[in-house]
Amino acid sequence: MDNNQTISCQRKFKYGLGILMGLLAWPLSQALAQPLDLPEPTRIYQLSTPQQLTIPRQQPGEMIPAPISETVRDNQDLLAPVQFNTVIARELPALWQMRVPIDQVGSLYATYELKAGNGQSNRFSSHHRSEQTVNVAIEPLPIIEISRDETTALVQGGALLQFDLANARTAGAYGGVITVTVNQR
Repeated sequence: MDNNQTISCQRKFKYGLGILMGLLAWPLSQALAQPLDLPEPTRIYQLSTPQQLTIPRQQPGEMIPAPISETVRDNQDLLAPVQFNTVIARELPALWQMRVPIDQVGSLYATYELKAGNGQSNRFSSHHRSEQTVNVAIEPLPIIEISRDETTALVQGGALLQFDLANARTAGAYGGVITVTVNQR
């Protein structure tokens, strides 16, 4: 390998390392706020949800796959792109609570709608550049009964959020609005 190829490989390596460090320092979606502390609903069909919710920051180990050891055979192996986990998941098991008649516990289901600050569905938008968004998939978690009295039960539900960072272009805090609707089958 001549000197120009060595310098070129070093530049590409430094560039790739710079991108990697930028991704590691990138905090994922925070919806600005306080820990989840729901007031218990006191009336039947009263839905209790947080007004604001902070989603835990992305940790460096979530983006980088488990360490593996490989042998480098040639220049092309050195220049191969690094593989990253582009989908980060956050489980919010106690996103809401509701008091319902005992006989309706098994017939409840929840739906979730997510909108970015710029109005786009199924996305969170950057707090600094609202046109910059990340895709977010929402999967409902099972509704569970957490307590009961003679006539009513207190149930709670949540969701699994999956942030797709494959097309993210801006680092920083992201946010959106989650709308919860609880229905009966």
